[in-house]
Amino acid sequence: MILRLFLLLLIIGCAIQSPPKPVLMPLTKSTNPDSNEKTVYSLGYLSEYDIWEFLKEKPSENDVIETFGLPDSVWLDDDESTKFLYYFILEIQDYNTIEISSKTDSVSGFEWD
Repeated sequence: MILRLFLLLLIIGCAIQSPPKPVLMPLTKSTNPDSNEKTVYSLGYLSEYDIWEFLKEKPSENDVIETFGLPDSVWLDDDESTKFLYYFILEIQDYNTIEISSKTDSVSGFEWD
């Protein structure tokens, strides 16, 4: 009897899962057009080397947005595991990408020209 009760509680406990944590997407320049923030990046204080060194340290999403400002666009992959922050660089007419892990909210990869 106790064994059956234990097995029943074990099965019920395994079946009950907490709902997944919703993925919060950052604002973009177009969704927050009044944001005319000056950042270390927009003021030109970062060299290409500084940018690479900063991103290699896997900073948090908040630190990335504080440093680079709001992205031009964002995208979430199908598995909802990675957010892609796109920054358009006018001088080279190209987008640079910063990948943010949805689980850790920190940089998981980047492509910066």
